[in-house]
Amino acid sequence: MKLEEKEIRKKYFEAIGNERKIEKLLKHLRDIKNTSALLMAYRAACESMMAQFSWNPYTKLAQVNKSFDFFEKAVKEEPQNVEIRFLRFSVQHNVPDFLRKNREFEEDKDVLVENFDKANFDLDFSQFIIGYLKDSGRFETSELELLG
Repeated sequence: MKLEEKEIRKKYFEAIGNERKIEKLLKHLRDIKNTSALLMAYRAACESMMAQFSWNPYTKLAQVNKSFDFFEKAVKEEPQNVEIRFLRFSVQHNVPDFLRKNREFEEDKDVLVENFDKANFDLDFSQFIIGYLKDSGRFETSELELLG
């Protein structure tokens, strides 16, 4: 993982729930030329998070749609990337079902379960992901056991 990607990951998790920090990170991500698939996925997640701060339902929907366009590109570029799949899963988990943006749950779950042990995450990040997936209630106990 490149240094910039590690910094973006750190800033992303620090920004959750903070509109100003998300806006700042999103601006930075938009300014990066020739971005990696992983940074594109972080941009997608930030685009989605910005929807929570809008009062206009059309703006919210536009943000979510933009987010999923970026996720589609990122997944197409690196289909087995666990971090990209985790980011998309976490956004899908938080998007209301009536928007029908959660069609890739099973696909993302399969990639997460099959490739998690190959991901080169530090212990804290691995435990965070496993905890999030467990708390989501969308994984069977047997699937969670495969994650570690």
